[in-house]
Amino acid sequence: MMCENATKLASDELDRRLSIGETLRLRLHLFGCDACSGFVRQIGMIRKATRRYVATDASDADER
Repeated sequence: MMCENATKLASDELDRRLSIGETLRLRLHLFGCDACSGFVRQIGMIRKATRRYVATDASDADER
């Protein structure tokens, strides 16, 4: 799999459940590609930070 396809699948995974075949192809690619593995880690951190921000913002709104 080309890196372009892997990063697209990694991004798609944020919005939908990947098929078994897509998941296997992505995981196999990530096993051998440090660049794409880094990309997946980065989008995971961004997603986690965004969720924390939204949760914090919502709790701040409740206090108002």
